[in-house]
Formats: sequence, C-alpha cells, structure tokens
Amino acid sequence: KSLNAISLPARFVGRRAEMRQYKNELLKGKIQKLLITGPGGQGKTSLAGKLALDLRQARGYRVFAWSARPENPWREFEFELELALDESRVKKYDHFRPRFENDAERARFMLDLLTDQFNGRAVFFFDNLESLQNPDTLTLQDARVAAWIQAARSAPGVILLATSRWQLPDWDGEHLFLSRANY
Repeated sequence: KSLNAISLPARFVGRRAEMRQYKNELLKGKIQKLLITGPGGQGKTSLAGKLALDLRQARGYRVFAWSARPENPWREFEFELELALDESRVKKYDHFRPRFENDAERARFMLDLLTDQFNGRAVFFFDNLESLQNPDTLTLQDARVAAWIQAARSAPGVILLATSRWQLPDWDGEHLFLSRANY
C-alpha cells in the first residue's frame, strides 16, 4: 500500500493499542494534530499512514501525504495540491497567487480552499521530517515546509499527522513517542 510517495506495509502489525486510541480521538474530533516521534523502525510511518487511510475510508477524508526524501520534491507535492482543486477554486487560486508575499500566506489560502472543497475533511500527512530538522535546534530548515506545517496547525478542520525521529520545538498538538514495540 502507499499514500502518494509514502510506502506502507501491506498488513498493519503492532501498534494496535496506539492505533485504536488515536483513531478514536481523531474521529471524534478530540485531536486534530498528532506528531509521532521515536527512533527509526518503531512504526511511526505505518501508524500515521494507517490512521490517514482509516480516516479516508471511515469518513471520506481527502488525504494529502508527503515524505521528506530527496526523491520527493516539495514542489511536486504543491502541484498535487493545486491539481486537487476544482475549476472554480483553481481560478480563485490563480487569481490571488501573485499577490501572496510569502509561503505562509499561500499555504493558508490553499488550505482554506482545500478544506472548503472537501467540506472540512482534509488530512495532511508529513513523514520523515527529521531529514529537514536542524540536529541542534530541531527546527525545520526548509522554510516552505515549515510554513505549510504552521498553516496546517492553525487551519480549522484540517487533520495534521506528522512523523519525525525528534520532537518539533514549537509543536502544540498531541505528541506520541514510540519506543520499542511489544509484539
């Protein structure tokens, strides 16, 4: 299975307790932002991917997923978001795009268009963020990605799932640290 360029295991194994807990909280609207951290190989991507797929299947959420890997340029992800817009929203986006002074304004506007189009049912899944984090400060070094994550964190109706080996310093949502799994 895959979500855009993010490969997921064919069968979800382990992390079932975490999956049930966070799936219920996401479906009930108790949380909208979830950062999953922990060492490599602990199931961060699998868990976040399973949550995103379940939201899509159970409630019809539109899932937008991106992994911070060299083979996945950010610009291609932005283009995918533009392609998801219907004709009237594309016209609106194209009309206002030249007026945006920075990535944050453009991200907020795009998120507003997408959440409106999908009736407040949009999931953004950002994977492998540690590859963009400064190892000393843990801040995101890619200003575009940081702007989009900040916009998604404050956008009403958007569910934000993120994975990293490290905590994001200014994260204000739910945080799940995964340690060694027990099977």
